[in-house]
Amino acid sequence: MVAAPQTPESGRAGRSAGASGRRARLAAAGRAAGLSRSYSRMVGVLKYVLPAVGLVVVALIVLWPELHHSQVDISSPTERPAAAAGEIQNPRYSGIDEAARPYTVWATLAKQVQDEVFDLNRPKGEMKLPSGLLLTLDAQTGKLNRSSKSVHLSGNVTLRRSDGTTMVTDAADIDLADKGARSSMPVTAEGPFGTLSAGGFKVEQQGDVIIFTGPTKLLLKPGADKAFQGTPQ
Repeated sequence: MVAAPQTPESGRAGRSAGASGRRARLAAAGRAAGLSRSYSRMVGVLKYVLPAVGLVVVALIVLWPELHHSQVDISSPTERPAAAAGEIQNPRYSGIDEAARPYTVWATLAKQVQDEVFDLNRPKGEMKLPSGLLLTLDAQTGKLNRSSKSVHLSGNVTLRRSDGTTMVTDAADIDLADKGARSSMPVTAEGPFGTLSAGGFKVEQQGDVIIFTGPTKLLLKPGADKAFQGTPQ
């Protein structure tokens, strides 16, 4: 069999087809490279975006009860919030001492057991001290007395002062107006000074002085004397 002679037209057509194929391959390679760069950029962005989204989700889960429920003021005897069986969701009790320093106690649930007395579930609170420090507290349960402006806390009672001092005990009585506190239960404490365990404690001079009572064991940190300088004891 004899091959048909190649004409100039057929040669040009072959070359044109080859050039078109090369252009198509180059275009496909360019698109692939562009997609690869876009994917790399997207992965780089997601490396930062996804952790941030995760933090937002966690924060919403933690803060949702606070955001979803408005607090009910039980500070005044004239406040009579509607409640089933005397129970009040998200109660808040607040006031000021003689020097106009504020204090606030809140809880997830309160039950009015007497005219001026409320049982509290998961109480928390904060008080501004004369030194400018902030004293916060929380416990599993509490009993608030509006007439005496005091609260009895029980169950994993934790008091934290903003200078880094933390005390944990089983029960404590808090005087909200005088910023005082006391407990005859064993207590552990930790702070800039080191660690301590004692048979009880008293908070005096409106929260600026902490006195530990009973058998006491103290382990000082190196340089603890410097930590005390200029700091309320």
